[in-house]
Amino acid sequence: MVLVGAMAACGAATPEEPVARARPLAAAEPPEAPSDRPPVRAELISDIAIVQPGDAFRIGVLFTLEPGWHVHWANPGGSGEPVAIDFRLPERFEVGPLQWPVPVRFTQPDGRVGYGYRDEVLIYAEGRASNRDVDDGETWPLAAEARWLACAAECAPDRATLTLALPGSISGTRLVDLVNAPRIDAWARRLPLPSGSAVLPFTAASAPEAAGFVVSLSWRTPAAGVEWFPFEATSAVFPTSDVGGSTRRTRIALIPPASRTDTGRTLAAIRGVVAYTDVAGERRGAEVFLPLDRHAGP
Repeated sequence: MVLVGAMAACGAATPEEPVARARPLAAAEPPEAPSDRPPVRAELISDIAIVQPGDAFRIGVLFTLEPGWHVHWANPGGSGEPVAIDFRLPERFEVGPLQWPVPVRFTQPDGRVGYGYRDEVLIYAEGRASNRDVDDGETWPLAAEARWLACAAECAPDRATLTLALPGSISGTRLVDLVNAPRIDAWARRLPLPSGSAVLPFTAASAPEAAGFVVSLSWRTPAAGVEWFPFEATSAVFPTSDVGGSTRRTRIALIPPASRTDTGRTLAAIRGVVAYTDVAGERRGAEVFLPLDRHAGP
């Protein structure tokens, strides 16, 4: 077996995106003592009921939170720790980066603004099974090590080792999980559109202003309740932002610390997620990627 992991921190290759890693499978740690009402419960789910050789599938951790508690997005905000998930899959299985639904904004116990999720969230990845045929009665062991920081009036770290055993297909027939496939589909619709999507709801541009930058969004259809969630590398340079405008135009002012004047040189691109409410009343999101090299000085 190999350990194939998708980490929740914003990538090793870049500081903004989770990446997959492979390392030897270690022995599972003993589970922590159960409590009567844990603030967060985690469950490993997949959209397939049997594993067909070479088949694409989705696998993720569904977090169910007690009222008043939250866990954190890939960029946790002013403080906190992002959810981390290490997928432990059989040899020659592959898994991609974590897929993060559009987050919400909240005030953390230390008074800082944080980004994350309340009530329930599924963080999943797309995978592909080994091409190896299986014997009759053979099962594939799938597992994940999940770690998170649960916060309410105070914060508490927690972790869980989650397992899922799926039979191998000997008939070559794909069989979806009739319970979990719709759940994953529902959460997939809450992912932000990628910045290169042909159906982005806005056009975006950036321009320097004073010590910071301004991101301007022109909406194709009216949008309300616009919020800005920067990726970690962007928020490290621009820790403060101010969002304003109308249902057709949004102005996002990115403000660096007063002592910092080299933002055009230290940040390659502005990256983040814009969350908004569309004309149907649905909360949606879209990624922003705006290179800054054209603004940098000589």
